[in-house]
Amino acid sequence: MMLDELEERRAVVIKKAEEYKSKRTGLNSEASKWADLRDELNGRIRVAVEKAKGYRTQREGYETVIEENKAKRGELNRKASKYYSMVEKLRKKNDMQSIQTFEGLREKIDELELKQQVEVLSKDKEKKLVAKITELRKDFARMQQEWEKDQELKELLKNAQKHKEEADKHHEAVLTHVKLSHECHDKMVGCFKEADRVRDKADTAHLHFLEAQEAADEAHRLHLKYLRDVKDFNHVVTGLQRKVQEDWGFQERVEARKKAKTIYERFRDGEKLSTEDVLMLQKSEMLLK
Repeated sequence: MMLDELEERRAVVIKKAEEYKSKRTGLNSEASKWADLRDELNGRIRVAVEKAKGYRTQREGYETVIEENKAKRGELNRKASKYYSMVEKLRKKNDMQSIQTFEGLREKIDELELKQQVEVLSKDKEKKLVAKITELRKDFARMQQEWEKDQELKELLKNAQKHKEEADKHHEAVLTHVKLSHECHDKMVGCFKEADRVRDKADTAHLHFLEAQEAADEAHRLHLKYLRDVKDFNHVVTGLQRKVQEDWGFQERVEARKKAKTIYERFRDGEKLSTEDVLMLQKSEMLLK
């Protein structure tokens, strides 16, 4: 029967609509999951980038300090060189040892004393090192006493050493801040690399989000399409059901008329009617109204 076929087809369409509704819900949930992951990763990117910017700003500050100390170091070294040049002239005049030898001796003592402090040495090596330092100190003291005999030379040397020591302090500051600058640079680069690594993951998550969202939109479109088909089927099925009901009522009225006519003819011929016949006549009269 056509009505039965239509109702079966409508049931199939209703099932399809529900399937796509369920699929849409699942895909929207998946899209939401990828969106949450993407947003979390983007947050980590922002943190890494902000850290990198902080390290860059800090590095720029160190670079400024480095340049300032380089300038001061240069200025003080020039002043020290001026005094050392004057010392050299007096040294040659008085036939004394070179200032380079004097300063070299001082630097060698500093180097050996630092080695004694920072390196782990055997007792024998440390004993030899201490003896060497003691010997160099005696040479230095002897040389210094010789230089200090000349008051003018002593004053020039004092000024030269004072400016050299100040220049050395600024040189140490340069080295310290260069190290700090390099550390900031390495940390800055590390943060930017971390941001790039996380950005790749965020881009992948966003791609999955778009794919899931697109699939959800398609499932939604098909869900609505099948809902419209269900509506069309409902319209057709309802119309057919109404027609069937109307046809059934028409057929029932025709049968009632036939029965009523037969009973009426029997009654007209004087035949006694049964209770059932009377009820049938009453029923047919209602149907025939």
